[in-house]
Amino acid sequence: MSIDQVWAALDISNAQYTGVLEFQDDKDEWHNFVILKTCTRLLFGSACNVGFLVSGYMMLDENAHLGENLQELLVDLETFYNDGPSYTSKIVFNERM
Repeated sequence: MSIDQVWAALDISNAQYTGVLEFQDDKDEWHNFVILKTCTRLLFGSACNVGFLVSGYMMLDENAHLGENLQELLVDLETFYNDGPSYTSKIVFNERM
């Protein structure tokens, strides 16, 4: 689902660095995202000299382990790049994608 609202700066001071999610799409292009975990979301994006640039997020499933949430994020990101954004079900993304 795409964001229909204006994105604003997020306070991620308490976010936990989870790692980098890297995958190759069906066109052999590589994509990598830095993943930050907050209390309620997995944020994905990239870091630069002014901070973390959020490309999107996925709400955490409270009943699943972090690994399961990360797997769901990976599946939706692969779907986004291989099949198109209308086929994703979990991620919310912005125009940076």
